[in-house]
Amino acid sequence: MQPSFWSLVPFLLVIPMAMLTRQVLPGLVVGLIAGAYMMIPDPLGGLEAAIDYLLRELASPDNLRLLVFLYGFGSFVGLVRVTGGVSGFARWMNRTVRSARGAFGLTWLSSAGTFMAPDFRIITIGPVMKKVFQRFNVPTWKVAFVIDATSTPLIALIPIGTAFVGYMVGLINDSAGHQGLPMPAYKLLLASLPFNFFSILMLIYALYRSFFTGKVEADDADKNDCPPGIRTPFRTSPQVAYLEEACKPDRQKRKAKEKSSGDGSEHEADSDFPDPVEKVSESATPRAIHLILPILVLVGLTFLFTWLDGIQHASSPLGALAEADASKAMLWAVLVTLVLSIIWYRLRGQPLQRLLFGFLQGGNEMMGVNVLLALVWALTAVSEDLGFIQYTKQLIGDSIPPLWVAPIIFLLGCLISYVIGSSFGAWAILMPLGFSIASGTETPLPLVAGAVFASGSFGGFASPLSDNTVAMATMMKLPLMKYAHRKLKASVFVVIASAVLYAVAGWLLGS
Repeated sequence: MQPSFWSLVPFLLVIPMAMLTRQVLPGLVVGLIAGAYMMIPDPLGGLEAAIDYLLRELASPDNLRLLVFLYGFGSFVGLVRVTGGVSGFARWMNRTVRSARGAFGLTWLSSAGTFMAPDFRIITIGPVMKKVFQRFNVPTWKVAFVIDATSTPLIALIPIGTAFVGYMVGLINDSAGHQGLPMPAYKLLLASLPFNFFSILMLIYALYRSFFTGKVEADDADKNDCPPGIRTPFRTSPQVAYLEEACKPDRQKRKAKEKSSGDGSEHEADSDFPDPVEKVSESATPRAIHLILPILVLVGLTFLFTWLDGIQHASSPLGALAEADASKAMLWAVLVTLVLSIIWYRLRGQPLQRLLFGFLQGGNEMMGVNVLLALVWALTAVSEDLGFIQYTKQLIGDSIPPLWVAPIIFLLGCLISYVIGSSFGAWAILMPLGFSIASGTETPLPLVAGAVFASGSFGGFASPLSDNTVAMATMMKLPLMKYAHRKLKASVFVVIASAVLYAVAGWLLGS
């Protein structure tokens, strides 16, 4: 099909639909169907074309390998949770802390054992550190902020052993493949990590808030900042006593309103749909070794299989890691770790029924991500057939200097990710567009990829619609909108600084 304005229609439908529904999937479905009917304007032909695009992308070996990896990774997390590994690790942390600074240090160190996924880290560390910090009278919102900052921003920078890595490599591979770029996807991901300025700056800011500010803001004990309930062992503290007394009328009004309306608060509404894995894990004996050992095995096998695959193409160990097919190595590592973990858990006396439940339930939790990826692949393919890549190159040409490409993509991505509350969704929308613009303006691809990943990290961290924000507010019993507002205030300055850095980087790399 000849490149024209109509090749932009699928993507022009995705963004407003995602903003309108606050969900990415409806926008991707509408964009895919619209593109398919543009290819075959027939009542049944367009629908059949959409299905064909989906099946064709799912049949790709690289794509199928990624989907299996993500399901297996979810199964791994499910096994760790139902066998008491998470609760055991939490209990160990609670016994180790001696001071507020030590608690913050342990919060940062805990990311070494909970770096696989943001929600996993929040669910694991949030409730534990809340109890730990109550002993030192540290505001709950500050604890939540530091844990949040060491979730999405940190995990987006870790190039191995996370669900993010598989997803990011898949997006880069698909977008770069449609552009005909020869650079391996994992190598491009590694090159883009230093350009994820938002994540890097947010981590620096969180370090400052953790260890270099001891002053408690005046509104930390404000009577309007009333969580659904306050539980603390320091009943004699004047500040806590005031907060308890001030919050009683607020909680009484909230309960009366919920009773009369028949509707609960956001946090209590979430409790109507309990996490089945969490419920099963409550009956398991807490053992930290059930978390620590499998993670060490997973990370070790990932490095081993990556080196074994890459040593065929390079002579040095570092060169082998750079040249390896990382997606294949990560899949091997996850599958072998799953088999070894199930055998080990059985030898440790874990019931087979419990292990199968954790395996299946954990894997099923990743199906939403798999569906999202499949739709992104199909939408990218139909847009390419419509002439999207060629038209954007013709449209942009030399009209946008390389200096401004990365800042514009970053700021646009921040807007999209904040409105839809999804880092994965923003990456899915922007990566094909960003690579197309980059190839048309000769902007370095690592810089553009870094800007896309940074913008999604902003939304996943700061948006009140982000599942990370909602999960943290729920776990820590914080008012959702007030907590989200606190994060946004800190994030705005980081976003501005990041945009300036993207302009500087574009100027330096362009010159």
